[in-house]
Amino acid sequence: MSSEHANYFLKGVGDAFNWSRVVHLVTTSKSVQHTLLKSLALNGVAYLGILVILETFYNTPDHHLFGYSYTDLTGYPLYLICLVFNSKFYTQIAQGRKNTDESLDIMSSISTVILYGNFALFIAALRFIPYVGSAISFLVYSIIMSYYCFEYKWINLDWTVEQRMAYAEQHWAYYLGFGLPAAIITFFLSTLRAGGVFALVYPSYIMMASEATPVGNTSFKLGVFIAIRYINQCIMSGIRYLSGSKGVMETQKDNLGKLV
Repeated sequence: MSSEHANYFLKGVGDAFNWSRVVHLVTTSKSVQHTLLKSLALNGVAYLGILVILETFYNTPDHHLFGYSYTDLTGYPLYLICLVFNSKFYTQIAQGRKNTDESLDIMSSISTVILYGNFALFIAALRFIPYVGSAISFLVYSIIMSYYCFEYKWINLDWTVEQRMAYAEQHWAYYLGFGLPAAIITFFLSTLRAGGVFALVYPSYIMMASEATPVGNTSFKLGVFIAIRYINQCIMSGIRYLSGSKGVMETQKDNLGKLV
């Protein structure tokens, strides 16, 4: 990494700790306060609380059904339920008000879930690269963390998925830095634990991203999402063909959350 990219990286890290926007919104918006409290109750108390109880008291071979532990059988369905509620919470926080457009386009929602699933599969696949797989996976994971955090800002700008990916690739050093703190606290956790922890900190990152101004050298583009583009296009083409859909809306305001 050149000194120029190092500066972009440090700018990203700095913006990831810029809590002034968070403090301003929380102290001036009753709606944001109520939404954060609901998010804390759902993700911190209910979801993580149930997960801790299951892992503490129901984590032996006796607590299995059809070969799956109680934690898996309960945790994943509960996680998916939380995603639905979290999508509404995050939209309210991103817009800074309570009344939001909650219209749901089915094909757009499907495309979001598939995209996030491809992110998860790609990160998992990178770990199998000999010697350097874990390190590369972590770095890509950091950039994808930034993608999650900035997505509401991009959606409000009516950017397509391709525009979002291209922008993140052009400003990869900045987004590597911005996503690093969130990656550090979630990358080494199990999927269920990481999902709960990220759901707790994600609202703050949405607010910080809304005020952040990414910097970077757009002449050098790091193709982080090349494989994801290809896989996603193949899957969505198949779905459109089978369903007879003529296209997928890219301006959907709802977001079904994190799947990694």
